[in-house]
Amino acid sequence: MQEELHPWNWFAPENSKTMIIGTFPTARKNWSFDFFYPNKANLFWKVIAEILGTELQFMTGNPATEERKILLRNLRLAVTDMGKQIIRHANSSLDENLTVLEYMDIFQILDENPTIEKLIFTSSSGKVSAAKWFTEFLTQKGIRFRFPAGKKPIRSEMEYRGKIVQLVILYSPSPRAANRISFENLVELYRQEILKESSHGKSSK
Repeated sequence: MQEELHPWNWFAPENSKTMIIGTFPTARKNWSFDFFYPNKANLFWKVIAEILGTELQFMTGNPATEERKILLRNLRLAVTDMGKQIIRHANSSLDENLTVLEYMDIFQILDENPTIEKLIFTSSSGKVSAAKWFTEFLTQKGIRFRFPAGKKPIRSEMEYRGKIVQLVILYSPSPRAANRISFENLVELYRQEILKESSHGKSSK
């Protein structure tokens, strides 16, 4: 077992409208670059590039990190994870082998980035997931909340400082979840949620 602090906390371009929330980064042995979703087997960055109609040029090192930050800026898309400090068991990247010690302060991110109107959670199934950790974070803040049951995308909302924040659960882009949905459908789900204005359902295109 080993304790780990989140290496990046969050990345939020100016005027971010939407934020992607995962659980915690993969084990360092799987990193190809020093930024979110650093495992080449994860489909996240391929999905983001597809939404923008481009192809990833760099797969390792600082060039890969900078390329991915540009993609996020172009989409006004923030990214973080629910785990700020965790215990990793057996050097495993599986969510079920993570024990959370401290949650990421989502409210602090919203305070510092007031243009964010939508939170997208990349997983909800299993004992450990981004959505489950979010509800536990809210419980710590004295807020009772449960996502509705149903087929993804699962939608809900919450009020924070007088503003309605949309909440959406999508399929995970992890390789283990890839057999649940085709890549094309995964891209389309993320495209719809990222490009759609959250407040009134208007397209931002």
